[in-house]
Amino acid sequence: MVSYLNRCLMSLLAITLLGVTSFAMADGTLTHLSGKVSVQKADGSTVAGVAGVKVVQGDTVITGANGFVRMELSDGGEMVIRPDTQLKIENYHYTKESPEEDSFIFRTIKGGFRAITGLISKRGNRDAYRATTSTATIGIRGTQYDMRVCQANCGVLADGTYVVVRFGAVVAGNAQGNLDFKAGQVGFIPPNQPPILLPHDPGVGFTAPPVIPKLDEKKKQSSEQEGGSSNGGESGKPSSEHGGDGNDQNKSANSADGGGENCAIK
Repeated sequence: MVSYLNRCLMSLLAITLLGVTSFAMADGTLTHLSGKVSVQKADGSTVAGVAGVKVVQGDTVITGANGFVRMELSDGGEMVIRPDTQLKIENYHYTKESPEEDSFIFRTIKGGFRAITGLISKRGNRDAYRATTSTATIGIRGTQYDMRVCQANCGVLADGTYVVVRFGAVVAGNAQGNLDFKAGQVGFIPPNQPPILLPHDPGVGFTAPPVIPKLDEKKKQSSEQEGGSSNGGESGKPSSEHGGDGNDQNKSANSADGGGENCAIK
């Protein structure tokens, strides 16, 4: 009888630990949504986007024509994804005790987002955070930035990858060359051509609806400090043209009405 009870207890413990482990392995969590949002799993199935949905390696976050979603990552990073976007998490690994194993590699298939980095790239391997698109690979280091991928779907904007650095720094490259971009700078990586510096933001920024919170101010300040130290003591602040929080910029640049269901984790 005692042996039977012990087996039952061990089974229950194993099930409990499995559940805790599965929860801990979630790489990101959808926290606030507006409009149509879904998550395509690695097996091809699709899950409706609602607050609390977990996102893991291999998943693709998809927003509709009026869809916005905010995602928190387990390393403390945050992303606000704009409408008509497909963003796939290709590799993600974050364990508090193992900074040398950090990794966050994702592909923006189309569309764009605003992001502020967490601990990945700020400890251990500083090249652990990479964004890829059809025209570039972009290394992110302690940064707040906007990115947009255009493929004949951005109005007057030419096709290619655009990146606006709010704080910190990034390096963008492809087979044709590499270029560093610092706070307040705007980069453009066209197909089959080296990256170039643009004089101003041509429409990469966007304004999310009020239900989507701004990026965490404390993280923004941390990124500013990271950018200042990595840029040889520069302030890391954006130019006056890009001053303030990115959510308040370029209000005329393809803002959606944010219609549809609004939901958030309280």
